[in-house]
Amino acid sequence: MTKTEDVLDLSLDSFAGADIATMDVVVAGKPSGWLWQFAGPGHPKAVDQANRTARERLHKDKLIEQAQVNGKKWVAPEQTPADVRSSNVTYVIERLVGWSAIRIDGTDFAFTEANARMLLEDPKRVGVLAQAMEFLAADSSFTKRSEAI
Repeated sequence: MTKTEDVLDLSLDSFAGADIATMDVVVAGKPSGWLWQFAGPGHPKAVDQANRTARERLHKDKLIEQAQVNGKKWVAPEQTPADVRSSNVTYVIERLVGWSAIRIDGTDFAFTEANARMLLEDPKRVGVLAQAMEFLAADSSFTKRSEAI
């Protein structure tokens, strides 16, 4: 007697992350309805960012290796808290695709890199930067949801 086995049939797209994911900005502990869209792992903006960070890492590794080969001690460059914050802001902006229409303090606040940088660089608004960083780091942010329940 031959047993027939069920065969699972999937598409390669089943394993791909979402191209765009949406974050609802939390204000005073509650979702505000202000929606930010971020590039997923396969989006050209995310690929460009991954390539940039890989190039930076490879360059750093090369400098360390060259120092070791030449018998010198490699000293990492000093970074200030402002440098780290600026790097984090750039990381978020590189993946930010856009945001929903909003008026802040009575004035339309269009999505531009300059507006995003101004908002995220201010230490008084570190919560927004932290939300965005956490969203980008979470595996679940770019997981495609099943259309059928």
